[in-house]
Amino acid sequence: MPGERTPELEAFMAELRKLRTRAGEPSFRKMAAKSGAVSHATLHLTVTGRRLQPWETVREFVRACDGDEEEWHARWQGVQLVLSAGREPAPAPAAPRWRSKRVLAPLALVLVAAIAAVVVILLPGEQDARPPHPGDSAGFITDVTIPDDTAVKPGTQFVKVWEIKNTGTVEWRKRYLRRTDLPVAPGTCRTPERIPVNDTAPQGHVQVTVTVSTPATAPVDCKIFWKMVDEQDRELFPANKPIYFSVLVRA
Repeated sequence: MPGERTPELEAFMAELRKLRTRAGEPSFRKMAAKSGAVSHATLHLTVTGRRLQPWETVREFVRACDGDEEEWHARWQGVQLVLSAGREPAPAPAAPRWRSKRVLAPLALVLVAAIAAVVVILLPGEQDARPPHPGDSAGFITDVTIPDDTAVKPGTQFVKVWEIKNTGTVEWRKRYLRRTDLPVAPGTCRTPERIPVNDTAPQGHVQVTVTVSTPATAPVDCKIFWKMVDEQDRELFPANKPIYFSVLVRA
């Protein structure tokens, strides 16, 4: 029935609950504070809701419990595949109501193939996690300004600068860092949604700058994650961990 959780979704949520238990059963408010990207109510829906939450939400749940992002992304993709297949229109029923063994055998083969496809999706290192451009690669070098967990005043601005390296063989042209927690929730640090990355030759270094406005009220912990995208907003390094800044807004 509509609104009921499928066995696959139930199993996925049960495994997420086990992950949280292994992390010491932190409260959802503590998890949200550690994430800095989603609310405690949204994290709660990840293991109680009636639909599969977006990967961006599940990722913050996993991060807050110190889970393996790549492993859980593969699991999430497998569940999404099964649920998407379940939404396909059902074929028109055949006239006879009986089923012969010759019908059941091909059906069993189809089911085995579908299960095998899900298992492949669950394995880490799937092709979807590869960069769109062969040879493309990036590496984080350092925080040039504003080290992690720097204390900043409410209602002010600061400039965050990272240094990253083009560690691959593909020249970077017309690239950006995109904030991952879009749309931005109220009461957190404000930034542009995308910030430009200067064109960078292979093995070259580049500094990326973003101006950040802190919320008017405190205390707030801002931890904002960013991923590299192209002009079409296509994520370029799906398997890479995002870069981020983390500040403590204190009066």
